[in-house]
Amino acid sequence: MKVAKFSPAKVNLMLAITGVRPDGFHNLVSLVAPVKFGDELLAETAETDSISCDMEGVPLDGSNLVMKAAELFRQEAKVDAHFKFRLEKRVPHGAGLGGGSSNGAAALNAANELCGNPLSAPALEALAAKLGSDCPLFLSGTPVVMRGRGELVCPLFGEALECVSRLKIFLFKPDFSINTGWAYSQMRANPSDYIDPDEAESLISVWLENPGVADLPLVNNMQIEAFKKYPALELAVGGVREKFGIPAMMSGSGSACFAIVNALSDSDIGALESYVKSMLGESCFTARAF
Repeated sequence: MKVAKFSPAKVNLMLAITGVRPDGFHNLVSLVAPVKFGDELLAETAETDSISCDMEGVPLDGSNLVMKAAELFRQEAKVDAHFKFRLEKRVPHGAGLGGGSSNGAAALNAANELCGNPLSAPALEALAAKLGSDCPLFLSGTPVVMRGRGELVCPLFGEALECVSRLKIFLFKPDFSINTGWAYSQMRANPSDYIDPDEAESLISVWLENPGVADLPLVNNMQIEAFKKYPALELAVGGVREKFGIPAMMSGSGSACFAIVNALSDSDIGALESYVKSMLGESCFTARAF
């Protein structure tokens, strides 16, 4: 038996880092949406755990979250199953698009299905939180608000869900990455970058009361230090906003950015892609995530 799981990228439509926790992680409030672009994870049972991937540079050892997910699942479900994974990778790593976390969540879902679903949805959510801060949001595959260090996930519903589901997202990433550990260390070193928790909750609450594309709380305070070190990113994002009149922002800890292109025609999106490559180089990754 084989199973295939779509493993989407995500964008942070709002990311407010509010401070350091006693456990060393950071607290956040984030509006996150999986997008219609991502990887494909193929899985089947095997005698030992293994993973192969069609993208160079992806670790194929125990450091890969897919392999970690298999081990955690085996321990929690108390089964003796092992898994062979094939990862068809499209999401660039070091991008702030949650590719690795999404792969880990997909592996949990695949392993559970291959073993007859021994773990309930709440049990999988708890396991995903152990795997990584971003992993729980990918289990449902729907837009969510995340809190805590990312393990507290509240799915959107009603008008808010409809609003986010209608978004057409254009992704772009330069050929350099931003190390997540570096990004958070810079915030620790510059505590004025943090957003007050009450302010963050107010931003998301106001939008949830009257959700609309024009009113999305497009805030990401991880941009502050990233833009200092990589001014080309700020120039590109600012240029997209000014030239095309559309929202644009860095996603997560970067270096990937996104633009909301609902207002653009296909030819305009083509012009946007050309513009981004003129700013960030022809090797810039781009994807229409809709």
